[in-house]
Amino acid sequence: MKSLFSLKLSIVLSLMIFLASCEDEPPTTYSQVKYLEGFLITDKPVQGILLMNSQPVNQKFDREKAMIKDADVKLSVNGTSHTLIYRDGDNPGYYHPDESFLIEPETKYEIIINTIDGSLVTAETITPKRINGWVKEPKPIISYPSDTLKLPHVDSLDIEWDKVPDVSFYLIKILAKDTSDYGRYLEPPTNELNRRTYNFMSNIEETGIFYKNPSSWNLIANNKTPTVWLAFRWFGLHEVEVYNPDPNMLNWFINIFFTASSENNELLNSVNGGLGVFGSASIVKKEVFLLKNQP
Repeated sequence: MKSLFSLKLSIVLSLMIFLASCEDEPPTTYSQVKYLEGFLITDKPVQGILLMNSQPVNQKFDREKAMIKDADVKLSVNGTSHTLIYRDGDNPGYYHPDESFLIEPETKYEIIINTIDGSLVTAETITPKRINGWVKEPKPIISYPSDTLKLPHVDSLDIEWDKVPDVSFYLIKILAKDTSDYGRYLEPPTNELNRRTYNFMSNIEETGIFYKNPSSWNLIANNKTPTVWLAFRWFGLHEVEVYNPDPNMLNWFINIFFTASSENNELLNSVNGGLGVFGSASIVKKEVFLLKNQP
């Protein structure tokens, strides 16, 4: 969930600037808030739970400065409390040191966080039912269309997964797993480098703050869909992931992608004592390799 956790973070965390008075004066008063971003994935260990301090909008966002690494973080389930500890690295955040402790479906989890400045942040999620598997899984090797001017009209890859009872919405994530190397995955391997695809989703003017993010997301009101070419921003190795999200994660998605870029809808947050999300999901995924359309 690494790429998922960084989307629009600098904007969401730079909230809570208030006017000093009712006059037309520049904003001067700033109230710092805690921001929690954590997702539990069924049948997976607990990891990557982020806790941050917000920062003023008149300063450049400093992710390292924002991170809170010394909080007392407890995860409670079925009357048992588990202590989470912080780690840096490629997947930073609070995690459970026992990797045999896996998240169960249809189970209530509560997180209780006490910070050294006296703040209390709490949230809870009920994990959703499992997605049993693919009905029609993505093909392992796919070829990007040569005619990039007709991308919205060319045939795409139809995928389908087992329908979860009483679930109306799923999230689909297309993640470029290696934006540097391309040829190393070919047979035989080469030194060819990867590059971006030719469509407006790979254009910085169109994607803005999402330009550097290697993933793309979509909301699907069905258990099958074509994997449209516009979802691919890079060639090479990708992972297609389908999420059955709990309401907290679904609201987070709506807040990130469907609200104004400078706003945070507090009604879509799921955290007490701060902003953010503590949600859960079940996942089915498949690796695919996207061949370049030109040499």
